[in-house]
Amino acid sequence: MLASNIQVTVPRLLAGLACVCLWAQEPTIRTNVPLVLVPVSVTDAKGKSIDGLHADDFILYDDNVPQRGVRMDTADTVLAPVAVAIAIQSSGISEPALASIHRVGGMIQPLVAGDRGQAAVLTYDGEVRVLQEFTRDAGLINGAFEIVEPRTIKTARMLDAVMQGVRLLETRPQNYRRLLIVLGESRDRGSKAKLDQAVEAAERAGVAIYPLTYSAQKTAWTARPSDAPALPEEPDYTGAILELGRLATPNAAEVFAKSTGGRHLSFTRLQGLEDSITKLGEEVHSQYLLSFVPAESKNKGYHRISVDVRTRGDAVVRARPGYWAQN
Repeated sequence: MLASNIQVTVPRLLAGLACVCLWAQEPTIRTNVPLVLVPVSVTDAKGKSIDGLHADDFILYDDNVPQRGVRMDTADTVLAPVAVAIAIQSSGISEPALASIHRVGGMIQPLVAGDRGQAAVLTYDGEVRVLQEFTRDAGLINGAFEIVEPRTIKTARMLDAVMQGVRLLETRPQNYRRLLIVLGESRDRGSKAKLDQAVEAAERAGVAIYPLTYSAQKTAWTARPSDAPALPEEPDYTGAILELGRLATPNAAEVFAKSTGGRHLSFTRLQGLEDSITKLGEEVHSQYLLSFVPAESKNKGYHRISVDVRTRGDAVVRARPGYWAQN
């Protein structure tokens, strides 16, 4: 469970050719050239974070070209606040999972957003709704989690929710680290948006997506009777066929995590959800924050990024795989 005395420091952004102006303790970056932020998670083979690295330990490639002037900071000293949007699936089939989700809203501000970060909450089923605009008030965030109710039985417009979450995050200053947590199933149920559209929107906005997913079937088996959805009186053969067909669709959670530098975690019970949020917070606040100004390039589209740690052969590195050039 969450300890009441948890303290989290929030990253500070140092970048070449950037002017950092503090207004009411909110840093704002102004540049006349695009600045690319690359949060980097570095662990050993057992998943333990590797601390103590310096800028010279990293090599960052932009379209296979090593970049000069890469700046680095760590979670202990940086100023860039975290903005996190949480999209919660509120379908009727999500009722058992919602019984756990209702109880973890108080973990978001201290563990993920941090003291100076902000969080917003939205839900999705047959439509997408914003329950709480960006706030630092942990009570408001927790309250939004507590009032999520199951609505449309099986529709869950995950991709549409991601698009809305990205739009919310785009309203935050550019120097904010932007995170989107998706609490739901790993596959979409009825969105108007396409998967490639949602991925590109997140990539262009510099949003890292962290899906925390569950199986509606597994959570129903492990839920208390009062939390389980009512079963139909007659077998739903058509619905079963549609479910089998849906399993053949892309695993959107995996695609989002891989494409944006996030991480896909899963849970079945409350303890698993609490552990996932704790892991997410630990990762976000132990990352190295690299930043660079791209060199002139003929590529006006998508640029591929890769990061190596030259001094640690055992390092496992995870970072955003690319960015879109600004026109």
